[in-house]
Formats: sequence, C-alpha cells, structure tokens
Amino acid sequence: MKKYFHSARTLRHASPILVLFAALALFTHPSSAQISINGGIAVQSYVPPQWAPPYDNVSSVRYYYFPDYGIYYDVWDGLFWYLGPGNQWLSSPDLPQAYSGVDLSGAFIVLIDRDVARPWTNYSYYYRNYPQHGYDNYKDIVVRNRIVTNIAPGHELVPRAFNENSNRVTFMQRPVPNAPRVSNAPVNYNRVVHKVPMKAIAPSMPAQSRNLNYGRGYVRPTAAPNRGGAPGGRPAPNGGAPARGGNPHGGGNPHGGGNPHGGGNSHGGGK
Repeated sequence: MKKYFHSARTLRHASPILVLFAALALFTHPSSAQISINGGIAVQSYVPPQWAPPYDNVSSVRYYYFPDYGIYYDVWDGLFWYLGPGNQWLSSPDLPQAYSGVDLSGAFIVLIDRDVARPWTNYSYYYRNYPQHGYDNYKDIVVRNRIVTNIAPGHELVPRAFNENSNRVTFMQRPVPNAPRVSNAPVNYNRVVHKVPMKAIAPSMPAQSRNLNYGRGYVRPTAAPNRGGAPGGRPAPNGGAPARGGNPHGGGNPHGGGNPHGGGNSHGGGK
C-alpha cells in the first residue's frame, strides 16, 4: 500500500498525460485493483475477489490465509502463495493444481493483520494458531448460545472468515442443501451477514484452544509474526505429510516445540 500512496503523492503536480501513464503503470492487476484520478492524484483501491466474504476496510487488508489448505492470497497483487517442490514458496494467479477444483466461496479465510508483510515467511505461526477446521465449533457455539438468531428459514449458518484486525468472525447464511454439495459448485449465500466478536465465542471453545488465535482471538505478538522464528514443521506441498518432524506440527510434542505451544512463546517469536 505504501508504494502506491507514495506514487500518488509524486503525481500531485504532474501533467494530466503523465498522470495517465503512471496510473496505467500501477494498474497491473485489473481483477483486484482500480485507479481513479482525483485532482491530479492517482488513488489506488483494491477490490476483493468475488469469493471473499464481506469485511470492513477492504483496501487495508492485503493477505488471506486458508487454514484448510495451507495457502495464502495476496489481494493487492492477485496472487496465491503456496509451498512447491523443495519447500519453496511459489506464487500464481491461480490455485495450485492440487486445489484447482476447490470452490473458494465456501472456504474459511483468516484476514491477516494489516501490519504484517509476507506472512508465509513465518508459516509455522499460522499453521499452529489456525489449525485445519479449527473453526468447526464456531457455528454450534453461536447457535446454541443464541448469539445469532435471525436465520432465514431453510438456511444454515456458516463461518466464513476470522478478521485479525477486528477480532470478529464473519458468518453467512446459505440454503441447506438437499443433497451433498459438489466441491466446485458455487455457493449462493443469503444477503444477511453476521459479524460476531470472538470474545463472545471464546468462552465456549475447547480448553486446549484458548492459548491459540483460533480459540481466544488474535493477540498481536510483541514482534510482527513474520519476523519470528518459530520452530515446528510445515505441511508438505499439496497438503501432504509435514515436511519435517515426528508429528503433524514437526516437533517432539503435540505442538512441535519445547513447550505446549511449540515455540519460545505462544506467538511463534524468538522470545
């Protein structure tokens, strides 16, 4: 974001033709960005993909994490980031082949802290704090505790996202299927969206989850997550076995480190 606003400031006194060419240079991903010219200033606004659930301050959230697939999405650049051969992080405008049939409109998404850059560089932090299907308890808790009650007839409540920036879980309503859904079939959601504070969900989450972000809410680490050096393994490319370690988290205990949380602390940093 900073580079685009910097570019915008440099255009303040530029000629209209120069502004136009600069705007075209910035407009490299028409599916995810739009540029408008106001008073000789190029203003960049980012448009989330159609499969993303609604959320606030869309232009400030750059990265998504898909905990069920171990991949990231860079909204600003329109790129997916995933582990390739040799545990190298690769980027592509399309999903990796192993997930090409996945309908992302039904995927659970973590909207990452807007102050974090290149989150995949500290993948063990997200892998530990947002385990696969860790959100499965959310729906039952919200319905059982009557946190959300205005569910349309013939619809079910579905958790779609957790926003680290607001500490809220986004729920949407979709028609109850009469038959099992096909994985790549589009999901038609009700227009009503519910944003539930994690603090309303956390007290009913399993005890073992309450020291991790998916069970207690996001607690910003002392250092930015991508600067940490948390021990623990990564899942292998294409959703296979972990790349290293003797258990799903790559360490000598259930969470992969020298204490119950897998690192020097519960946030994956070096202290």
